[in-house]
Amino acid sequence: MNNDYLSKPQNPPPAGEGAGIVLIHEFWGVNRQIKNMADKIAGEGFAVLAVDLYKGVTAKDAEEAKKMKDEVTDEHALECVQRAILKLQEEGIAGGKIAVWGFCFGGSIAFKSAVANLDAGAYIIYYGSMITDSEAVLKKIQKPVLGIFGAEDKSIPSTKVETMKNTLNILGKTNEIYIYPSAGHAFANEERENYNAEATSDAWEKTMAFLKKYLNI
Repeated sequence: MNNDYLSKPQNPPPAGEGAGIVLIHEFWGVNRQIKNMADKIAGEGFAVLAVDLYKGVTAKDAEEAKKMKDEVTDEHALECVQRAILKLQEEGIAGGKIAVWGFCFGGSIAFKSAVANLDAGAYIIYYGSMITDSEAVLKKIQKPVLGIFGAEDKSIPSTKVETMKNTLNILGKTNEIYIYPSAGHAFANEERENYNAEATSDAWEKTMAFLKKYLNI
């Protein structure tokens, strides 16, 4: 059993002309907030599949969320993301027109999906902590990557983000990496105490521009 959530634009484009997003949840699971985010993205014209990594369960509190997150293997997560990509392709969307976009825990999975070079056209990482500056890892990335981070995020040092960005540039990898000075972890989640409306708005604009540019829409 899974709790995948599919949200489509009100006026979908003809088959073969649309773009899609595989949306990967925070460590809470596919809850109300991530479904609302899927609907918001769909409002921009994308078919959005919020993929469930927790087999139909959502966390009741942070302790349960951490336990569930820790039980997810990379193999399982990547299988779920690839399944979601295939499902969007069944909806008539070409692989090159699909982006993988994750928040927090989901951001880490989006990063790992980029390294695994799944059948997507771009990858978006919102404050995923499992990033690295390892040249051996980053050289595996073949598609454009957008990274959104907060300078006040205690779980992801800005120096780590900067060194990753520098390594991507040295390797000639297409990337856009942004660090918001006054933002903490999960700053784009309006239901959390770190919510930063100004940073979220700017990040949203940058994300939409990135998608339009690299998915050719």
